[in-house]
Amino acid sequence: MKLMQSIVVCAMLSTATGAAAETIQYIGSSTVGQYMHEAANVYANAEFDINTEPESGGGEMATAAGRTDIGGVARDVKPEILDKGVKKFLIGKDAIGILVHPSNPVSDLSFEQLRGIFSGNITNWNAVGGPDLPIDVYLVNPQSATRGVFQRVVMGDAKYGGKRVTTIRPDPKIIEEIEIHRGGIGQLSFSFLGDAKVKRIRPNGEEASVNNANYPITRNLHLVTKGEPTGIVKEFIEWTLSADGQAIVKKFFVGIASDDEQ
Repeated sequence: MKLMQSIVVCAMLSTATGAAAETIQYIGSSTVGQYMHEAANVYANAEFDINTEPESGGGEMATAAGRTDIGGVARDVKPEILDKGVKKFLIGKDAIGILVHPSNPVSDLSFEQLRGIFSGNITNWNAVGGPDLPIDVYLVNPQSATRGVFQRVVMGDAKYGGKRVTTIRPDPKIIEEIEIHRGGIGQLSFSFLGDAKVKRIRPNGEEASVNNANYPITRNLHLVTKGEPTGIVKEFIEWTLSADGQAIVKKFFVGIASDDEQ
């Protein structure tokens, strides 16, 4: 019975020439893996073997060693990996959202104001045009790439700090804290937000949306291959960069503009 089921699945995923769909192996980032899993549900010209346990570093090494068809890297690809003949393809940007309680009237915060809040130098919402209410800061854990990206882009040389700062594990639980604490503010990847009942702050006035390619607090998301891709891998990457593929990317992340460098 299992054999018959496999034959039916392969037949449904056949290519236009009538041959059974080939398999694309993916190793790498679990963040990029969210896109890969969703793409596998709609892309009919290949089957997928997806392994996100090695994360970005493992994806780089597996690709450089020729042990996978495609790797996934949720940051800039290391120069030493590119020196081994690995090619990178920017597919989108993982946006880091700044979240507050939906009742908070504050909608825009500059990077300077955000540094003040997340460093503990601004402790009341009335200092940035909000109510007379203490600010509760919620951070993702120190090992999270989200925290590192926010540090690099927003904080600069300033350090996280303050008396009302709480580190939350795992990252998505920040949503629960923001939903119940009127004075709360937190940082979190857009990919976790879904229909969460939180308000997204506009950093430096930029719309907090996956449709805004100019959103400033991001990290690059790459697919990588050993050498120039060919065959079904080349076709899949081209599809990923097309309007259809980008529609899937934008379910979770910021899409790339048509004139972005690949």
